[in-house]
Amino acid sequence: MTTGAARYTEERHTVAETELYLLKAGGGSPLLVLHGEEGFEGWLSFHEALSEDATVYAPSHPGYGHTDAPDWISTVPHQAVFYNWFLQEAGIGPVNLVGTGVGGWIAAQMAVMCPDRIRRLVLVGAAGLRPEHEEIFDIFITPWTQVIERSFHDPQKCPEYQRIYGSGPIPEFGGIREAAKTMTIRMCYRPYMYDPALPGMLAKVRVPTLLVWGAEDRIVPVECGQLYGRAIPGALLRTIDQCGHWAHLEKPAELAGVVRKFLSS
Repeated sequence: MTTGAARYTEERHTVAETELYLLKAGGGSPLLVLHGEEGFEGWLSFHEALSEDATVYAPSHPGYGHTDAPDWISTVPHQAVFYNWFLQEAGIGPVNLVGTGVGGWIAAQMAVMCPDRIRRLVLVGAAGLRPEHEEIFDIFITPWTQVIERSFHDPQKCPEYQRIYGSGPIPEFGGIREAAKTMTIRMCYRPYMYDPALPGMLAKVRVPTLLVWGAEDRIVPVECGQLYGRAIPGALLRTIDQCGHWAHLEKPAELAGVVRKFLSS
């Protein structure tokens, strides 16, 4: 399948009697990219940039519309088990692992569970830790159009925003994005967007780790990146100026450059 200059394949992999839907492109070391609470928005400019020197796997999480959710998946750690299971069944790895938002939380849990399957870890605006001085914005009580706007620093200057969200009114209910919101609520409502046990477990993560935050993130504050940095030994924190929560959409080329440099170092 093609989209502009991008070329990728659609694949389905059976994991625990569930068909995982993913997009794949590129060549080189395997790179698994886990989307966030926005849901699966297809093949992105961010994926395309990463695929220049890696084999990129971009799946739709169980329960997010393209992949069914088995009954046993109801938490972020369950998603992490599922993806480690996928890597095991598919014989992929060790992999470089990138997660954004809730996908970053899933990635962090994967690294706690099975660090031997991961070469390097990148968490972008990751949820999962409770800030001490600020709050994670409540996306569940806010109209989704406002959540999208708030997730960018300047959406009107963002080509990916215009391509994905700018073609017409965004429905508040129904459609594939409704599945993403419903599954995120199921996994992350109580406690809201964090796991009280995660800070203590992150010291087990010994893979090289990069933390990237939009400097103007108004969903998951940069303080959460600082907390991840304290908890994961040797983790590096980088911020991207004039960038909100969805750095992979707002600054895809810049973020991909930071990630590629880290993965090749």
